[in-house]
Amino acid sequence: MKLTGKVAVVTGGLRGIGHAIAVAMAEEGADLLIAGRSLDRAAQTEQEIEALGRRCVVVQADVADETAVKGMIAHTAQHFGGLDILVNNAGIAPFKPIDEFTTAEFARVLDVNLKGPWLCAKHALPLLRRRGGAIINITSAASKGGLRQLTYALAAEFGPHRIRVNAIAPGVIVTERLGEQPSVEAESTAREIARTPLRRLGLSADVAKAAVFLACDDACYITGTTIVVDGGAMAVW
Repeated sequence: MKLTGKVAVVTGGLRGIGHAIAVAMAEEGADLLIAGRSLDRAAQTEQEIEALGRRCVVVQADVADETAVKGMIAHTAQHFGGLDILVNNAGIAPFKPIDEFTTAEFARVLDVNLKGPWLCAKHALPLLRRRGGAIINITSAASKGGLRQLTYALAAEFGPHRIRVNAIAPGVIVTERLGEQPSVEAESTAREIARTPLRRLGLSADVAKAAVFLACDDACYITGTTIVVDGGAMAVW
């Protein structure tokens, strides 16, 4: 298994893409600390990962809160003794016209989607540089466009510590959240499929496989880049 003996922290790992990444890394041998704002699926997720023979700890944490991030990393050190992989997946994306979007809502998006990964990387650094490792940022939307630039900056700064930093930019991915959106109807789904060269929507597992690749030694000379997982959609837009 590609991640045997590794410890991974996945933010926003109780549902959707984050959950798929956590499970995929456990399948490849990693132990997991998963952070989420709501713990309604904590027990279920812990059981799922432990059934794969891996250790799992779930903590409640808002990545925009520096105290909570410090606690998350402290829990990782306490339970696992180290850290090899950080997946900055937690994010919010309220869909509103700009004239309905408040300044407070805009600030909250930036806090979670950009400041959050910065805080996680900052406080994970002492553990990561002990034995090298990987940071994977899941990017999308305008605020996470800033996260892509942060990925490049961190790759340059963390490289001498044997820490690789990369990003994954998902296209239209079928997740629980997407499925719950009333605006996602058969017609719009068919339109997305038709303009995607691979003629299907993406799955959370597609992103998870890319994350496992970037986390393992197969990607040992890859840093400061973004992998687009969109079925080729960007090639034809």
